[in-house]
Amino acid sequence: MEPTPEAHRDLGMLALPSIGRVYTDTDRHPSSTVVLPDDDATAACVAYLMEVHARHRASTVRSYAFGLLRWFRFLAAVGVAWDRATPTDARDFVIWMRHTTKTGGAKNPSKRNPRVSRNAQTGKPYLGTQFRPATINHNETVVHEFYEFHRRSGAILLNPVLRGCPDERAGAHHNPLQARRGGRRAGSRQAAPRRLPRSMPDEAYDRFFEALRSDRDRALVAMYVSSGARPSEILGLRVGDVDAPRCLITVVRKGGLEQTIPVSTEAIAWLRRYEEDLGWGAPDEPLWVTRRGVARPLTYDALRAVFRRANEVHATNWTPHDLRHTAATRMLQGGTSPRVVQEILGHAHLHTLSGYTVPRLEEMVAAVRATSQPRPEPAFMYEESYDPSDLAVLFGGR
Repeated sequence: MEPTPEAHRDLGMLALPSIGRVYTDTDRHPSSTVVLPDDDATAACVAYLMEVHARHRASTVRSYAFGLLRWFRFLAAVGVAWDRATPTDARDFVIWMRHTTKTGGAKNPSKRNPRVSRNAQTGKPYLGTQFRPATINHNETVVHEFYEFHRRSGAILLNPVLRGCPDERAGAHHNPLQARRGGRRAGSRQAAPRRLPRSMPDEAYDRFFEALRSDRDRALVAMYVSSGARPSEILGLRVGDVDAPRCLITVVRKGGLEQTIPVSTEAIAWLRRYEEDLGWGAPDEPLWVTRRGVARPLTYDALRAVFRRANEVHATNWTPHDLRHTAATRMLQGGTSPRVVQEILGHAHLHTLSGYTVPRLEEMVAAVRATSQPRPEPAFMYEESYDPSDLAVLFGGR
């Protein structure tokens, strides 16, 4: 393919070829690999993903692999070799992601008006047909780290994603006694809007819980909303990770560290009912399995199907991660110390909890309505008859 002149690229009409794929195998290292027609490009991706695999979990490696695949497809569309990419190519890639329409993934449901951007019940936005700023920033980070890895190894000289001095750490000379000040965004990073709280009100949670169809699903949701663990951490539980008498579970956090966190007695009660129907398994067997056919470990796609069926009952769009926000909001509103909440949720920094303290939409509406109610006018008080002494003063005793 002939390279497209950078000054004459029509990014609006650019169509990415469906070359390459992401191959996932949990028995291989790295667990996810980008397979491309060019063997050299495939080898470059595998080397970088091996580095990512050494520092992150398998889900992170898979996410980075899809980001690399999108970048290599863009390079194929403009006819540029991966080791010949320039900052102009990286800039055009970001512009293309901002204005293109996604060809796969979640789209607007056909039964919903495409002009409606938020769910009427939850207030949460629907997944649109364009890439969000957070997705663009994530893909830009993947490409930057990919070239930075090969720049340090000597394979290339220039990182097309500019970030100032390559070896300069942001805020390296910051005075810890002074407050941090926000600086300019690096490179082509997008301004991400502030996220609204994603916690479920108690009434909405009760309706959602009633729409669940099995004891397994009820045990899952009760465990999510009481522990605040991430969806992948609960799905990865084994039978031996549950200490039912003490209402404790042991999850694997980001980075592979194990941590014991509490769950509610309600979650353990639903878990007991689920295990009575399934039967007790060995300690090393997965805790959550499919209910139909041969028992298989429950995947994230199957978990999303559980939420999709429950959402269809009340026309909502709740997700598994919303239960994590719900747990954090309940603990903070109940007076739990933020430091304890941070430890339960597994956050690295305390300031991350600020996202859970933002009031929900219905709370703001209730506050405004309470202060904007018209005040009752004071009744005019008067005497039905005049005091004779007052009349005497006024009219001279006549």
